[in-house]
Amino acid sequence: MKTLLPFLLCPTLLFAQATPTVKQAPPPGIAVPEADAAELKAGMETLGKEIEAVRAKSGSNKANPLGAIPDAEIFHKAVRYALTYGEFFNPKEIVAAKEQLKLGLERAKELRADKDTWASKTGPQVFGYRSKIDDSVQPYGLIVPEDWKPGEKTPRPLYLWWHGRADTLSEVAFIAGRLKAKRDFAPAGAFELHLYGRWCNASKFAGEVDTFEALAEVQRRYAIDPNRIVAQGFSMGGATSWHMGAHHAGLWAVVAPGAGFAETQVYAKVYDPKKEPPKPWEETLFRLYNATDVAANFSNMPLMAYSGEIDPQIQSGKMMNEALAREGMKMEWLIGPQTGHKYEPETKKEVSKRVDAYMQKSREPLSPHVRLQTYTLRYNTMKWITVDALEKHWERAEVD
Repeated sequence: MKTLLPFLLCPTLLFAQATPTVKQAPPPGIAVPEADAAELKAGMETLGKEIEAVRAKSGSNKANPLGAIPDAEIFHKAVRYALTYGEFFNPKEIVAAKEQLKLGLERAKELRADKDTWASKTGPQVFGYRSKIDDSVQPYGLIVPEDWKPGEKTPRPLYLWWHGRADTLSEVAFIAGRLKAKRDFAPAGAFELHLYGRWCNASKFAGEVDTFEALAEVQRRYAIDPNRIVAQGFSMGGATSWHMGAHHAGLWAVVAPGAGFAETQVYAKVYDPKKEPPKPWEETLFRLYNATDVAANFSNMPLMAYSGEIDPQIQSGKMMNEALAREGMKMEWLIGPQTGHKYEPETKKEVSKRVDAYMQKSREPLSPHVRLQTYTLRYNTMKWITVDALEKHWERAEVD
């Protein structure tokens, strides 16, 4: 009680310390009209009860596994978060939330009847999984090939796409977009997986784990060829591609970053004289995600980079090109002429053509020559090589 007493007596101090001192992210949402808020709350209550009924039945019925419940739960969670935390950013999202609650209810009712007809559909779909990190349900988008048939056993390629930064990309907005999505890079016969990645963390930390959990979920549901998985993204998703490509290079048939940052120091201007310089331990920890520091890992699979000629984020391409040159490598790099932060249409076609060609060649899991650079046992595997110990952590270790 002695420890708690000062805090109990000074609640205003706690609130004062919690006041934001920097830009709020996500930004404040719009006000939700009372009638809409009441309708959403009623919809959540109805869906919540139906989900609980499915849980109760699933406990004694093996025909209706608990693993399917996240496909309904994602809609309840998305709307609950948006309403609770003020994350509706335009009126259309309120309409979308109502539609998502209805869709969630349809799925929950099907599950209670031991059905899941949505799992047999093609085209753009949204599914969910329960994360081992925090037991939360996480949504992901998947475009299922139109010629896919339930029960199909022939493995198909998968194009994994990481989205760009969007401060207002709530789960409601993400789900709404994925339900109406069209194919981007993936050819007609391939699956196209879109990660939510817990908003805008560039698939770092928990977002990195999300990638592998969502990928495992798709592999559980469908026959996916592990040697024909393409890793792509643009802008913040391009940054993810640099990171995931460099640190997990042994997993992909090809990595295709579009723009995005590849390291921290230069991109974030941490040595700006107007800023406080980073602490020594911060500089050390930049090595956790800097792709430039482990550029040799890109020798283990094809790299197909893209930048716009007048995009400030061409900086990452230049830095990666220099880092690869120091390792005796040359980067395959296409640049959209007189193009800013987007894909130039004709150059995008060429990127897609080359990526598809690499995908067809597929990954070589038992390559006779493997290189691994790492600063941490967090990233200690490259194809058939695993490093079990380091002489000194946070200093570069190499296997060739």
